[in-house]
Amino acid sequence: MSTLRQGLGTGAAETGEEPKAGPRSGQAQRRLRGSVRALLRRHLLFSLALGLAVVPRVIVMLGFQPAILFKLDTYDYLWDAAHLIPNVANPGGYSLFLVLLKPFHSLMLIAGLQHLLGLMVAVLVYAVLRRFGVSDWLATLAAAPVLFSPSEFLLEQLIMADFLALLLLIAALAVLLLRQEPSVWRTVTAGLLMGASAVVRPTALPLIALMALYLLVRRAGWRRVCAVLASGALPVVLYMAWFASANGNFNITNSSGLFLWSRTMTFANCGIIKPPANLQALCPNRQRGIPNRPPGQRQQPKLYLWNHDAWQWQNPQAPGLVPDIAAFTSVNNARAMQFAERAIEAQPLAYAAVVARDALHPFTKSNLFVFPGQSGNTGRLGPDNRRYALAALKAYTGSTGSVGPYLGPHFGEQFVNPYGHLIRGYQKVIDLPGPVFGLILLVGLGGIFVPRRRLAASALLLACAVVTILFPIAEHEYNYRYVIPAVPLACMAAALAFRNRSQETPDKPDEPAPPVTEPAAA
Repeated sequence: MSTLRQGLGTGAAETGEEPKAGPRSGQAQRRLRGSVRALLRRHLLFSLALGLAVVPRVIVMLGFQPAILFKLDTYDYLWDAAHLIPNVANPGGYSLFLVLLKPFHSLMLIAGLQHLLGLMVAVLVYAVLRRFGVSDWLATLAAAPVLFSPSEFLLEQLIMADFLALLLLIAALAVLLLRQEPSVWRTVTAGLLMGASAVVRPTALPLIALMALYLLVRRAGWRRVCAVLASGALPVVLYMAWFASANGNFNITNSSGLFLWSRTMTFANCGIIKPPANLQALCPNRQRGIPNRPPGQRQQPKLYLWNHDAWQWQNPQAPGLVPDIAAFTSVNNARAMQFAERAIEAQPLAYAAVVARDALHPFTKSNLFVFPGQSGNTGRLGPDNRRYALAALKAYTGSTGSVGPYLGPHFGEQFVNPYGHLIRGYQKVIDLPGPVFGLILLVGLGGIFVPRRRLAASALLLACAVVTILFPIAEHEYNYRYVIPAVPLACMAAALAFRNRSQETPDKPDEPAPPVTEPAAA
């Protein structure tokens, strides 16, 4: 049709007639440009911050090419995307996202798209706060950690699931909160987004229930509560069915019990637990290769999980190229879960103590999730992991490319100067100190208990932040990478404590209201 209109316009010009489509199109373009300019003027401070946040992201992409590959997890996601199979250790939602980009065979494209979506996360944070009447400068300040935090840049540059989970989580909450009275379709959309986030990282599973609780508190009606629960469960159930078709058991992974068992290794005392004979091999003092120490002096949980002399790795190695999957069977997972449940039931206070201790780390310990200072080295991976990493790269991109020689056991990328050093210097100056993050959480918590500042949305955001921090720690261990999604949530809750109710954006109907027929006399 557009070609036909252009042809008609040309014919009219040739015959000397007045073209009709051209002026209309020009007016539409002028109106669009005017609307964009008005929007930028209305949100000038945030627009400037958004434009400025592009600069460090470009430097990151130039300094760490084509992207940053993290341990063996990255190669698992690439391998699973290339072969379209669910992973037994980590949920495969991110691999399904990578499948969509596989035809382009570009890791740099993935990183670039994630950086653009990172800016979109900041836009969503700002939009929600402005809708609730938060001033433009405070809403921009609340979005600043997403815009300028080096940890956020690193998360976006990684070929890892964490950023996609963050994006879907924030998008789900934004859809729910951008209207004071969300429609059924909005609640369905929010549930689907949060369910998709749970398929990427299971940390989001409890947040589906929190959204339903928020709707109950708001008295939004049972239709909306049931809609958000059902739509949130749908992506999870569909993924579990896919996992069952490939692995024979209806689950998200075969690793939840093993992760929780590794968590109990920091405090478990089999003299108190008294496990049955079939579980005694799971006791801390029975793990070969790790010295037997009293609780409080033991190794980190991940060392028990990946200790190849431990009980879970004694099964015959799985054939094929993919390493480190022999332990993650449904039998081992169920056995580990039985021990973990017994340990927590027998020593609840010890379990709560280790979780509470690690939960304080983001507010007291220095952030170790930082950009690497040099490229990796393929030789340090070991022959089996090196062969697998190169095969995963080739399966997804078609070749190992220039990044092949730079794959390391922790990070893998080509470190390019001077851009890499610029970001390394940037992260030494710009950061979110742990005590400041703790203060932000306290401000948000205070806003909930002050009657004039109390808001159900603040409670939802703060609860989501706390669950996002605690869930990975309760299941396995602390890592600042797991804390990053909680930062924008806490900032939003704190900013809402200072909102101006008179400036709240009134709801607009999601669908146009039917026309009202007036009497003929009128």
